[in-house]
Amino acid sequence: MQSQDELMGLFGDVVVNDTMFTMNRYGMVFAPLLGINNHRQTVLFGCAFLTSETTNSFVLLFEEFKKAMQGEPPKIIITDQDVVMSKAIAVTLPITFHRYCIWHILNKFMEKPDIGECFSEMYKCIWGMDTKKEFDAKWEEIITNNGLKDHPWLSSIHASPENWVPSYVKHVFSAGMSSSQRAKSCHSFFKQYINRKNTLMEFIVHFERALSSQRHKELMANHVDNSEKPRAIQHQMTRIYTRAILEMFERENFISLLCLFELVEQDET
Repeated sequence: MQSQDELMGLFGDVVVNDTMFTMNRYGMVFAPLLGINNHRQTVLFGCAFLTSETTNSFVLLFEEFKKAMQGEPPKIIITDQDVVMSKAIAVTLPITFHRYCIWHILNKFMEKPDIGECFSEMYKCIWGMDTKKEFDAKWEEIITNNGLKDHPWLSSIHASPENWVPSYVKHVFSAGMSSSQRAKSCHSFFKQYINRKNTLMEFIVHFERALSSQRHKELMANHVDNSEKPRAIQHQMTRIYTRAILEMFERENFISLLCLFELVEQDET
């Protein structure tokens, strides 16, 4: 079984941070730092309780996290679009790509009464455009047709598309994650073991029990990969992929068979 330090060294490329919940009787904010392993299971790299959500609190959190990561910062971190957290990330993780949780942003779209009517158009624009140029052109068309060119929130969110728009962040490996929904599922998972009435000591006991359950699921997935033989055609692929990733590959490969191909560009190679 791998130690947690080894795990962080292997799966620390993408980290998700979300601080929406409190999990003890003192009202402190529970701040988990999450990722996924090669079975696409949620992995908890570490967590902290914060007495306040200030820049200094997050600076301390990320500095301690870097120490636990053996000096190697994550390549990408996904968080809510929070000014305080953004400042802390800029100070402590200057070379880490900061991606905003698109789930939070889409929720804000729906909360704005003057945007709600064209939300479906915006949604298709955000997820349906393959290139930056296509996204910008479609965005301009939507806000012009709906009289939203001077909308302050839309202007502010469009000022930093490189932090959240899918067509702008294709160059950054994010392990298939674009939001902090992993954190939501993690909170749900820990609520099976922990509640807001816990003292800090009670939290530690229940927290260790929850981690043991999480690590047991990873061991079970490893066992399946090592002991259950796939069909002959899959043997080569299983040397590269775990079962979970192989199933993703097979789904994408099947979908690709339904596509029609057209020559777009050709060179001497």
